[in-house]
Amino acid sequence: QVAAYSLLGFREIHREELGGRDQVREVLLQVGDSPNLVQLIEPLSAESPVQKAIDRNSGRGGLNHVGFRVKSAAQAFAHLRAHGFQITDPAPRPGSRGTTVFFIHPKSREEAPFQVLIEVVEDPADPR
Repeated sequence: QVAAYSLLGFREIHREELGGRDQVREVLLQVGDSPNLVQLIEPLSAESPVQKAIDRNSGRGGLNHVGFRVKSAAQAFAHLRAHGFQITDPAPRPGSRGTTVFFIHPKSREEAPFQVLIEVVEDPADPR
């Protein structure tokens, strides 16, 4: 997949294997000077939540989640929890590249489900 994105003008800026509860290999791709990234993830074990999502999808990969950058993961976490969002993490936790992350369940809002997992990311390298 990295090669296909390269043909679209993306370049690889980071590659990392994450253990713990994630159990994934990640590659981050950037196009031009945009601050927006595409994250490709591959499960490293049968216990990876990504592998479990692939299994639920009849063995096919696809869109796993959409990530949003925030200035403070702790503030976003408190705000979302106070407003009844179902957060899959008990607290913001370390992500790749020194980020702090947490995930919001796709069916977090019964009246208007997102239909996709949402990752909230505080990136200390983000100059905002």
